[in-house]
Parts: sequence; structure tokens; C-alpha cells
Amino acid sequence: MVAKYIWINLIIFVIGYLIGSLNLSIFISKKNGEDIREKGSKNAGTTNALRVYGKKIAICVFLFDALKAYLSIMVVFIVKTTMYKANSNYLYVLPLIIGAGALLGHIFPLYFKFKGGKGVACFIGMLFAFNFSLFLIFLVIYLFVILCFRMSSLGSILSITIISLISFDPTFYNNVLAFMQQNTPYPIHSIIMIFCVCIVILKHIPNFIRIDNHTESKLKFLLDKQESQNQI
Repeated sequence: MVAKYIWINLIIFVIGYLIGSLNLSIFISKKNGEDIREKGSKNAGTTNALRVYGKKIAICVFLFDALKAYLSIMVVFIVKTTMYKANSNYLYVLPLIIGAGALLGHIFPLYFKFKGGKGVACFIGMLFAFNFSLFLIFLVIYLFVILCFRMSSLGSILSITIISLISFDPTFYNNVLAFMQQNTPYPIHSIIMIFCVCIVILKHIPNFIRIDNHTESKLKFLLDKQESQNQI
């Protein structure tokens, strides 16, 4: 019986991968006759979209990447909740698995020669679905690191790593905002999050090397603000 649901989850994961392979930043750059993966940091994600195309495009890219994970998870959750009423074995259907597929598709997109982004926005979409209170904690950690070091990559990695470990706390499976964990074995969703964090960390190895060499790019708008304050 359980083997049947392994196949169901695998199919859900593949669907997530196909959805995640859609990349708005690449679509936009192609429309402009270029490829964002050949500009800036050569990454097809929010931070590079900010550097290359500005804030408006970066916001659109972030929302698209986060929502393709979040909305996919919500659809699976709604279908699972409906089916569970008729068959309790749907306990083994894992909504976050489609988010993991979307994250993997974003990083290794089938439609763009397996060269995409780094998966942080997709992970945030997964986190938002997992538990909104965890998302708020993530936001605090991320902003703190950003304000201290002004490096998006460092803020992203530290915050998602810490938050994925915190997610094992049973509190985040039982509180009022933990609806996603209903009828889901503990702590399988946290294990999925750890899996995703490991993939994102591997994609950030070049960033770690640049941080160690003091050559990692810093967020320009924070630098400009600090410089203007120093001149007053």
C-alpha cells in the first residue's frame, strides 16, 4: 500500500519539476534578445534580475519563482485534503514534495539546458506554505544578516539553513498556522526542507568562495545608503 503512494509522490515531484523549469527571468531576457545567464552574476534568479533589470522586474521574478512552489503545494494540499476524507491512506501524499520538485526544476530547468537559478525564492514559497510563523522568523534572520553583511547570498543561506532546522520543532506541526501538516507524518516535511537546503547550498559554493576571497557582490542600494550617511 505504501509503495503505491511512493509512486504518487514521485509523479507529483515530476509535475513540480516541470512547473519549476519555467523561469520568468530567462523569458524576459530572451524577449529582450539576450540571456540573463550571460549577464551580471550569470544566475537566472531574483538578485541578478535586480542587478540587470532593476527593482520592478526583480519583484516580478521573485513572486513568480516563489508562487510556482507555493501555489503548486496548495493545490496538492487541497486535493489531498479532499481525498483523505474518503481514504485515510492519502496520509502518505506529501504536499511539499511538489515544492521540492519546483525548486529542483528552477535550478536545473528542463526547458533551458538545465541551467537556471539557485532556488532561494522557491524555497521561500515552500516555507510560506509550510508554516507562516516560520516564514516570519526566516524574514527576521534574513534581514538581520543582510543589514549586517549586505550580501544576499549569505543572508539566504544562513536563514534557510537555520529555519529548516527549527522546522523540526513539533510546535510548527501543531499550531494554528500548521494546516499544511494536517494528516502528514512528522517530520517528513522538515526532511524535505533539509533536502532542498542541501541543494541550494551546493548551488551557492561559488558564492562561498567569493565570500572567502572578499570578492562577493554586495547589495548596492544598501551601500549607497551607508555612503550617503557617512557624507552627512
